[in-house]
Amino acid sequence: MESNDSNARRAAWGAYWASGRLHSCVNSSGSNYRGAIGDFWRQWLLSLEPGARVLDLATGNGPLPRLLAELRQDAVEIDAVDFASIAPGWHDTQKQPSIRFHTGARMEALPFPDAVFDAVISQYGFEYAIRPEALAECVRVAKSGSRIALVMHHAGSALIDVGREELHHHAQLVAQDGLLTAATEVIPWMAKIRSGMAPDGRADQARGLYNVAMSRLADAVSRSTAPDLLLEARSTVHGLISRLQRDEEAILMQLRSYADALEAARLRTSEMVACALTKDDIEALAHQLTELRPGTRVEYDELRQEEGCVAWLLLARLLGE
Repeated sequence: MESNDSNARRAAWGAYWASGRLHSCVNSSGSNYRGAIGDFWRQWLLSLEPGARVLDLATGNGPLPRLLAELRQDAVEIDAVDFASIAPGWHDTQKQPSIRFHTGARMEALPFPDAVFDAVISQYGFEYAIRPEALAECVRVAKSGSRIALVMHHAGSALIDVGREELHHHAQLVAQDGLLTAATEVIPWMAKIRSGMAPDGRADQARGLYNVAMSRLADAVSRSTAPDLLLEARSTVHGLISRLQRDEEAILMQLRSYADALEAARLRTSEMVACALTKDDIEALAHQLTELRPGTRVEYDELRQEEGCVAWLLLARLLGE
């Protein structure tokens, strides 16, 4: 039976992928095959032999299968798995039969027989698993001579630094004296005033607390190196209040819905930060691979571009049993 935490994770990621996003990172564009990561995948995927069967772990909405289809059409087959509910809008099963998505699949218990894949890949996904178990499964389903390529979150990357800062911003927004609480308190009074009621002390107090929360948010924005979440919250809440007339309940419902979306984002971000790998973590993965398949060639390095480190890259070619 899945734990409540597992259910929450699956729901948070399922809702995220249902929104149509292609990538797991907050600031990714619809097609992020640029920079060091894009350059790596283009070269690596083009090197696959025709007829190869590939496994993509924690695929999300399938950026790697999509790129593989763009580069190789149907010359390569790919099975893409994810723990969340996924149904990529770009995927046409009739036109792209060589791409197969498997929903609700755990990396620690892959739904495939032994030794069927020529390559195992993952972009910002493998690190979310229970890594020793997932790596053993990768080796189990891979053929002798198969290749592994994993791009994983780096604990020292700029992306993880942004994630940590956004977790701090979320805590500020939902605190007892934060913007969401203040907005929840002021909306009923604003509705009454706009319907003709004269403001009283309680309305003035609620409005004062809201103004203080907005002022604190503005100060946090001025000091932040990654203020996107704060700016989004300010714009969203201000927009709701500016549309407020007499139907306060509809506006409060929209505010609660936004708060729920923020909580789901917090779950995803906290998981990303917690699962980012240190050098000790990447060395442990390399060591486990050589123990699972003695003599296997393993290499790892940082992927870097202008803004600094963006990921760990681990590559391996598996030898026979």
